[in-house]
Amino acid sequence: EALVNTTIVGRNYTVGANITYQCPVGHSLIGIETRTCQQNGLWSSTPPACKYVDCGPLPEIEHGGIILSEQRTSFGVQASYTCHENYTLIGNENRTCQTNGWSGTQPKCLIDWCPEPPPIQGGKIKVSGRRAGSTALYTCDYGFVLIGEPVLSCGLGGNWTGKIPVCRYVDCGMPARPDRGNMLLLNDSTTVGSVVRYFCDDDYWLVGPQELYCTKDGKWSGNAPACELITCETPHVPPGSYVIGYDYNIHSSIQYHCDPGHILRGEDTLTCLESGQWSGDAPDCEYVDCGPLTPIPFGSHRYLQNTTFLGSEVVYTCANSHRLAGVNRRLCLDTGLWSETAPRCEEIRCTEPTLTPHSFVSVTGNDRMYGRTLIRTSDATVSGAQTFRVGALAKYRCERGYKIVGEALITCEENGLWSGEIPECVYVDCETPPNVTNGKVTLATNATYYGAAALYECEGNFKLDGVSRRLCLEDGTWSHETPQCVEITCNEMNVSDALLVNYGNRKVGVQAEFSCSKGRYMVWEESLIDCGRPADIENGRVIVVNESTVYGGSAEYHCVPHYNRIGPYLRKCMDDGKWSGEEPRCELIVNDAQETNSLGTGIAIGAAIIVILLILIGVLFLHRNKARPVKNTENVQAAEHKEDQNAAVMSYSSLENGRHNFDLTNRGGGLVTFNTFHQAGAGHHPPPPSQLTHSNHNNNHLSSSNNNNTN
Repeated sequence: EALVNTTIVGRNYTVGANITYQCPVGHSLIGIETRTCQQNGLWSSTPPACKYVDCGPLPEIEHGGIILSEQRTSFGVQASYTCHENYTLIGNENRTCQTNGWSGTQPKCLIDWCPEPPPIQGGKIKVSGRRAGSTALYTCDYGFVLIGEPVLSCGLGGNWTGKIPVCRYVDCGMPARPDRGNMLLLNDSTTVGSVVRYFCDDDYWLVGPQELYCTKDGKWSGNAPACELITCETPHVPPGSYVIGYDYNIHSSIQYHCDPGHILRGEDTLTCLESGQWSGDAPDCEYVDCGPLTPIPFGSHRYLQNTTFLGSEVVYTCANSHRLAGVNRRLCLDTGLWSETAPRCEEIRCTEPTLTPHSFVSVTGNDRMYGRTLIRTSDATVSGAQTFRVGALAKYRCERGYKIVGEALITCEENGLWSGEIPECVYVDCETPPNVTNGKVTLATNATYYGAAALYECEGNFKLDGVSRRLCLEDGTWSHETPQCVEITCNEMNVSDALLVNYGNRKVGVQAEFSCSKGRYMVWEESLIDCGRPADIENGRVIVVNESTVYGGSAEYHCVPHYNRIGPYLRKCMDDGKWSGEEPRCELIVNDAQETNSLGTGIAIGAAIIVILLILIGVLFLHRNKARPVKNTENVQAAEHKEDQNAAVMSYSSLENGRHNFDLTNRGGGLVTFNTFHQAGAGHHPPPPSQLTHSNHNNNHLSSSNNNNTN
């Protein structure tokens, strides 16, 4: 719709289209200019109106004129103001007719021509012009001082702005008289241009200007000088000499002396003269020089007086990891030679660190071997002692099944001894972990000592409630609580009242029968919540328990050796179709990262390959080999991280790719074990008796378990 005098621009009246309202010349739009077609079929807001506005004629401007953009005074017209010659416009140059009248205020035309500036007594005026913005510069005659601002400006209206300055007569007054001196006014006056001259008494000289004059600003041209006692400069003291004297004033004398071993060449006494100069040149002292010393290997020397002549002293020091053998100070003698003989720097080294039973040590930082030097285990035969440089690091580790008590890292110190106390290795046995009903437990390394891992699995149609992997801790207990195998059942279905369902006990394999109430027919909808397989993590593996990613399923996170897990170990599929908690990550262990080098990396890779091959051979030929306990000299100081390497074969391979290919269930109720290592050499001690139990018994049940799987 359009009100009176309004014009609509636009012919598109569909939803979302815009139209624009316009008014005739001289009219003002009251309201919103643009409207939009809405979903309800109505235009937004209300239609605007056009109001005729007449601002009326403008009053005349004195000494100027008005020019209208159109021959009217209604809304939108613009008025421009101009001024006559020698006049300047002050105010709004343009005004527009708006809804509430003319914009701005009425401007003025002011004259921009000024008369002659006011005169000044005792001074002169320099004018740059007579128009607005011109300046008049006031200056005073010689002997007068200007009081006030020196510049006046020609302003609009024909007036000079500012206060007229004044020129005042100048008198500098009587100048100051210096102590030990006198002054003389050359023209017996203290007005501008007058000069004063200064004089000093005998044995004194003038410090400052000898003459001052009175300036036109009423001040003397400088500060009055002073009369000071004549003093000679500090005498020159040649090397190897010193001066004795009370002061350096006029008529005073000084005496030169040489250090012991020096010879004086020249006059030994000098006097300060009236000219401020000494009566002669300073004498010379010939000195005895022992010459610079040759640096000693692995050490340095420092001259305490930074000289090498007679009486000079030198101090010797050795570099880090070295000690001084001989004197640490030498003197330059009057014979021109240094006293004593030069000392030498001997390297400080530590002997091999002490080994405790069931431990082995690796040393880094030895200069006689590249990279890491593996010393030996406590059972090895000593084949020759080695020594190690200061700063070498010795790291103690325990054999598998033992935990370290004490500080594992010691340092070769500057006293030639290893820091701290020698740690001990204490055996820890967690004993056989309890079995689980409707499931089985497997020892990953066929052992129950510190750092060993126990892996739990459930039979078919059962799922694990708890962790699937437990570690033997240093306090002799297994980590976490014993898990349970609970029968897998489906949750009750959330169906409408019109849908009838019959599913019995909801166990695995039970079918649900659906039917509709009378008068209805059945329509199927997918309602199973599936979280999807969780994403893999860097430097780790994800194990989905029972390969179930639907609601209630769980996923375990494991890190490869030398990496720590940051985040939850277990995540569950929630009813919102997402995995619980945050995704964990695997970070490199700091201590392992610091000691890793090219040699250590090669050894670690080689050892990992050997361990994996031995585990595969043991699994394939388990029915031919009798399970035997193992004692390994691998580091278990960080057992939880090291066992990840052993558990990788079971958890990463068997549980992930073929977890049901090897069913090692112990039908006799005992623990299923298998051997993955062979003893090497007589140097290894047999494990405690707790590791030898059920060995034969487990092997007997192994074949029956495999046969059962075949059937």
